[in-house]
Amino acid sequence: MSRRPTQDPAIDAEHGGEIHPAFGVAVVTRRSGGGRSLFQSDLLHNETISLSVHEATRKRDLSHDWVHPGRELVEIEMSLAQWGSLVSSMGLGSGVPVTIRRTEHNAFVSEIPHQPRTAESLREVREVTDRMYDRVKAATAALHEAIHEKKGVRATKEALNALENAVAGAGSNAQFTVDSLVEASEQVVAQARADIEAHVLEVVRLTGTEPSIEASSFDAPALPGPTTSPEEPTDA
Repeated sequence: MSRRPTQDPAIDAEHGGEIHPAFGVAVVTRRSGGGRSLFQSDLLHNETISLSVHEATRKRDLSHDWVHPGRELVEIEMSLAQWGSLVSSMGLGSGVPVTIRRTEHNAFVSEIPHQPRTAESLREVREVTDRMYDRVKAATAALHEAIHEKKGVRATKEALNALENAVAGAGSNAQFTVDSLVEASEQVVAQARADIEAHVLEVVRLTGTEPSIEASSFDAPALPGPTTSPEEPTDA
């Protein structure tokens, strides 16, 4: 892997500060407002976290470096649950879904329509159920035809085996789709719980309210160890 070239900061002719392609500022803000739809979230969010990255200018004054944000490069928005996952899962997994709100070349990225993924899971469950029902229905009809039209033992056994396979496959496929739906529902509940807990903690922080529950204090037992006896008096 080749090393990147080194470049000294330049002086901004317009504002007088130092500029460099690598100078940047990250700004995190908390937003409140009407329910917003976010990528990979089934909820509409009134509380979100915004993270924006700007170019930066550095000025030296009063023996101190003053860093000022410049042109915005990208802005992303996250739910409180997504923000918590981002800061607590560094280097784990393939990343956290976020919603891009603004880029260097697109000042207003289009909004995401609210399309809960649980609805997609329900649609898939319905499709799998319909396919399983059609397969069992067709196998049952074939068995009835073999019996009533007296097609013989071999044809009847083949129809019966097809019906048994359809019923067995229905059980495993149904279990998989139900498990997938349960997993999606649990993710929605976890998202909602994380957002609620973060919102409550923020209200407590802003108002200085005492917590509603508190662990009782207790004295820790003394650890076992050698005991020291008082010194015996010595004869003068």
